[in-house]
Amino acid sequence: MAYGKQVIQKAVNWNIYKNEKWALLGPNGSGKSTLLSYIFADNPQAYAKNIRLFGRKRGTGESIWDIKKRIGFTSSELNLYYRKNATSLAVIASGFFDSIELFRKSNEQQILIAEKILEILRITHLKDRSFLKISSGEQRLVLFARAIIKNPQLLILDEPFHGLDDYNKKMCTSIVESFAQQNDKSLIYVTHRMEEIPDCIDHYKVLHRDEKADSENEDTL
Repeated sequence: MAYGKQVIQKAVNWNIYKNEKWALLGPNGSGKSTLLSYIFADNPQAYAKNIRLFGRKRGTGESIWDIKKRIGFTSSELNLYYRKNATSLAVIASGFFDSIELFRKSNEQQILIAEKILEILRITHLKDRSFLKISSGEQRLVLFARAIIKNPQLLILDEPFHGLDDYNKKMCTSIVESFAQQNDKSLIYVTHRMEEIPDCIDHYKVLHRDEKADSENEDTL
């Protein structure tokens, strides 16, 4: 893996199968975010790697939207990409379309689902408020709602609850546990805090700086 011209990892081998729940661990600079960007189809370097997603080799004709529609994603920095004045409800509903700031009109069913998630997370009062004007913790909850709204096949949570208080961390973790109980759902959970890893996690992938392996990069889901 590389970031620009800087090689982060010389070889990473990782197979993720249906219904597996993984914790991705490693120090800053070990390549966790870069690896996730390959999986989430946000990194053009993925075309040069031996990566298979949902049974198909990357770069064999699928679009990034074919990949993204099966994945829910959030990170502790995703809020930085939202710059347009949109309501929290619109941001949550954008998870149906895998877009950031390219807000499409949601149908009635999608709106009802978004409103239900607001209710479950106890942030209904944020529904019509500008995403840019709510607190960072509230933004974190809204983006978590965005990640789970379509009940994806693969849920990727990159430091999702950083900065949340204990009550909201416990509530969101409970939702993650409920997600994990469904058949054929996979999870990648990234954190620096071992005590925050959900009980549903059954596999661990640890990256070290300049990790070395014997074969070429291969990431399979």
